[in-house]
Amino acid sequence: MNKSQVARLTALRRMQGFLDENATAVGAVNESRSRVDLNTAVTSLANLMAQQAQAESEMTGRTKQKHAAREELRLHFMQPLAAIAQKKLGKRPALQDLRLPSKNVSDERLVAEGRAMATAAAKYPEIFLDQKLPPDILEQLELAVRAVQQAVRDRSAAGLRVNEATKGVKAQLTLAKDDVRVLHSLVVRELSDNPGLFGAWSNAKRVHAKGGVPNGSSREANSRPTLPVSPAPSLVPADPAPTSVPSAATDLPIQRAA
Repeated sequence: MNKSQVARLTALRRMQGFLDENATAVGAVNESRSRVDLNTAVTSLANLMAQQAQAESEMTGRTKQKHAAREELRLHFMQPLAAIAQKKLGKRPALQDLRLPSKNVSDERLVAEGRAMATAAAKYPEIFLDQKLPPDILEQLELAVRAVQQAVRDRSAAGLRVNEATKGVKAQLTLAKDDVRVLHSLVVRELSDNPGLFGAWSNAKRVHAKGGVPNGSSREANSRPTLPVSPAPSLVPADPAPTSVPSAATDLPIQRAA
């Protein structure tokens, strides 16, 4: 769940609040299909974002578990076997499979080298028993290799759940965009003679993703409109411009999620 997604959900909830608080002014807007869909979208997004946060938390935990399993394999099993082999086997060909892999080796390569070390070490059990390693050290090594494999699978599964929830959030935000567009057009129609209340609606539906600036646009393009520069004094004063309510096209609905 990123800041942009949270900002969009917050804007949808503000729209709900505005429509509830100004039910009389907006008339039948609250009975429209798009209003019902807005409520459904907010509920769905809240649930999806909760699932997304849970999946992300699980993935963080699975990543830590995988790291711990890798270190257990490398440092508690492969490192002592490699050190003993280095001392006792010298330059024998089997030493190639009895070397400690680097810390940054890939998961697949670490598993492969763990299995290769077990096979190579099985040919020289006496040199490891002589150093007082457990008699079942190679069985323990195999279990440690399997633990890494399982940790990798668990982390991958958690990552898929994060992706699924993230796609669900994006899809629901896309649907909500159409609801916002329709609701905006209905509100414009109802508040055409109430520019103050219309301005409050516009503020309610605006997405503040970065320090109050609507998401997906520059500060210059989306900041509050500045007053027009007054013309030079004239002998004949200009007629005042009529007050009007901005059209739906001037206030875009929620942006499509990235």
